[in-house]
Amino acid sequence: MKKKLYLTIMTLLLTFNACDEKPNKHNIIPLNQKSEKIKNIPKEYHYEFKNLEGQTSILDIKNDLYNFKNIEQEIVLINIMSTWCPSCRGQIPHLSKLQQKFKKNLFVISMLVHDDILKKKLNKFIIAQKILYYVSVTQEENLNFTERMLPKLGLTKEFPMPLTIVFIRGKYFTHYEGMIPEEMIESDIKQLLKKIKK
Repeated sequence: MKKKLYLTIMTLLLTFNACDEKPNKHNIIPLNQKSEKIKNIPKEYHYEFKNLEGQTSILDIKNDLYNFKNIEQEIVLINIMSTWCPSCRGQIPHLSKLQQKFKKNLFVISMLVHDDILKKKLNKFIIAQKILYYVSVTQEENLNFTERMLPKLGLTKEFPMPLTIVFIRGKYFTHYEGMIPEEMIESDIKQLLKKIKK
């Protein structure tokens, strides 16, 4: 019950912050600027996503620029999923194929949310499903990122899973709701590769 209440409050706060273009009452105004018109203060966010091996993938967001600090590839695909979700499981082999096929330019991250799977079982799940890409197990951080993105994508907290978001060179490109054919994602990746070569 506490968790649901916390999630509801967080979603409302995130939605309010995402939609509010004006500075709020908590902004600190330097003394010498009190009489001047206040400009929008850039919003900054920092996320650290860890996998079972303890490796960390860092994402910093500022002014809608997504800086994946330790990822070399120019295209980043974030797949928000749960192990209990049939559509999410169905997407796994396709994401693994895409990661292998475009590994020079594409980095795939799966983020577990709303999942109570134990680490030992998750490790078996990753092996059994032949997941060939990064899986973030820091569910609180994954959920914080997801809730931050939902208003930007025009979605509510009851979003369809899997939810897949594609970024190129630190900018949002597109997203897919639910299970999407591999060919459709591949077509978008090829389109992005043409942009990269220009």
